[in-house]
Amino acid sequence: MGAYLHNVPMENILYYSLFITTEDENMKKVFVTSVTGAQGNSIAKAFKNANYVVASMTRKEVELSEYETLVGSFNDTAKLASIMKGSEAIIFTLPLLFDTQQVCEITQNIIDGAKEAGVEKIIFNSSFPIGESRTGYAAIDVKHDALDLLNKSGLAVVTLMPTIYLDNLSSPFLLPVINNANIVPYPISENIEFEWISLVNLGLYCVASLQNSSIIGEKILISNLDHCSKHDIAKLIGREKNTEVNYVSSTPAEFEENLIPVLGDYVAKEIANLYRSVSKNNQEFKHYTHHDFINSVDLQTTESWVKSISW
Repeated sequence: MGAYLHNVPMENILYYSLFITTEDENMKKVFVTSVTGAQGNSIAKAFKNANYVVASMTRKEVELSEYETLVGSFNDTAKLASIMKGSEAIIFTLPLLFDTQQVCEITQNIIDGAKEAGVEKIIFNSSFPIGESRTGYAAIDVKHDALDLLNKSGLAVVTLMPTIYLDNLSSPFLLPVINNANIVPYPISENIEFEWISLVNLGLYCVASLQNSSIIGEKILISNLDHCSKHDIAKLIGREKNTEVNYVSSTPAEFEENLIPVLGDYVAKEIANLYRSVSKNNQEFKHYTHHDFINSVDLQTTESWVKSISW
């Protein structure tokens, strides 16, 4: 994941309900997974704003007036294919899950459904830079498992690798700390450089990748691209709060301890492992490719994101 802290209960993983926007039957269509989660929801909004019909699946019906919902299961490939039918692409984000077998089952179901539905393109949101090889951390290695299956599927696959989500800072876990203590605590060392990305921009990159045929088969690092550092984000937040705010690095171990009461031991450990991998593989947060593509996207700035939050 681009380290978004939204928790997805295990029982939600294999059971989904359909969402289809109901505005114009002639609109283009995409299938977006995890639309009730923060990442999938932002992706769905971006496609809706770009005049796409959005279809998705979740465990149960969700009361949203702009969608029609049907209960379904990824175990029912025929029903999954019928939901995907007519889509230009599948936008695939894995749930918060670290078991290889379950990840492979979900990924294979997506592939089989896409093929049966005649959908030829999958945009895989890896949610985090995953590099070229496995790390020994399940949180990253399961994404390699999924990508291996996607690359062997014969479908046209584009992998987008977000850096670190700004929206983590406005999560219920961190926002009160920032507001009350006037610090931005995060488990990335002071000497590690990276650029943030907003969930809004994740959605914009997904839309742009569907419209670009030159990046099929590629893994592309994505961020806000405005060179806003850890300390810059603290200054921007301080400006909005009209007070001094400082970035304070914590350790992954401290981060894990704070997550355990919210997410449980196992999930907290694997999320913390994402940040343990950052210190070992920092180069993966700097290796930008396909500059023509990433520079073509009209992105939300980090400053605009900060202004959108109620600090």
